[in-house]
Amino acid sequence: MIIKNSFHMRSNIISVVLLVTSVAAFSGCSPDDKKENLGVAPAATLTVNPLSGKANYYVAAAAGTGIFEYYWNQGDGSASYLGEANDTIFYPLAGNYRVTLMAFGHGGYDSVSQIVQVDSNAPQVNVLVNPSLTSDSGWSVLNTGGTQTAIAFTAQGLNFSNPPNSGTNGGVYQAVQVKAGVVYTFSGTVTTPGSTNTWVEFYFGTTVPTNGSDYTDNKLWSLNTWAGCGSGPETGNIVALNCAGSGTSTGQITFPQDETIYFLMKAGSSGGSLGTGGVTISGVVLDMPPQ
Repeated sequence: MIIKNSFHMRSNIISVVLLVTSVAAFSGCSPDDKKENLGVAPAATLTVNPLSGKANYYVAAAAGTGIFEYYWNQGDGSASYLGEANDTIFYPLAGNYRVTLMAFGHGGYDSVSQIVQVDSNAPQVNVLVNPSLTSDSGWSVLNTGGTQTAIAFTAQGLNFSNPPNSGTNGGVYQAVQVKAGVVYTFSGTVTTPGSTNTWVEFYFGTTVPTNGSDYTDNKLWSLNTWAGCGSGPETGNIVALNCAGSGTSTGQITFPQDETIYFLMKAGSSGGSLGTGGVTISGVVLDMPPQ
């Protein structure tokens, strides 16, 4: 017990000696009287104006003195980011947005903002390649087997034709990358002189078209004389003329996942004809809203 108590006493004595030494050491120091001047705080100004010739694009321009870093916030829910004195901003959707600049200098920072009024949504984007159909660029021809419908890319668009009392079929297609959950809008102009025993069909399938095989994956819009449309001369949007497809009357399509789909147009007859001069398709559109 004595040894244990002596140990504690000695420990306490050492602690007191260390404390006194530390206090003495610090008491020998004196504060540094030197004062540092960080400089004048920056002063910033901000202007935001539409970018000429580009819908829904804006140029944000900062000016001022003592600035070495520019942090921008577009006011659209995205994070602030380090940029330059001038920045280009894109707003896909109509609305009011507060553009904020934080300008940093050696003396601190300044913050300025401006409200930007975007009057309309950005124009939608047609994801189809060569939608005019005036050349075969971007399109592949599908031979469905049997006698082929005559297919020609003309100045007026894609033409399907065959002689009277024909039994023909054939189509053209292209692969399209689509995004999950995005509402696309389809349209296409069809001109028919009046047909007998014929079909003109529009597919949006995931099956890869194969030469020598007919295509049947996901027919959304169609002229079909047996179903009651396409027998008389007419011109219009296939979405409105449709009588034999499962597509919506608005032309809207939504895909369940990011994937490759195949947009295919097919026409033919069974003991009939596509009419004098054939059926012409032009101006196909698969619009994607701004992202």
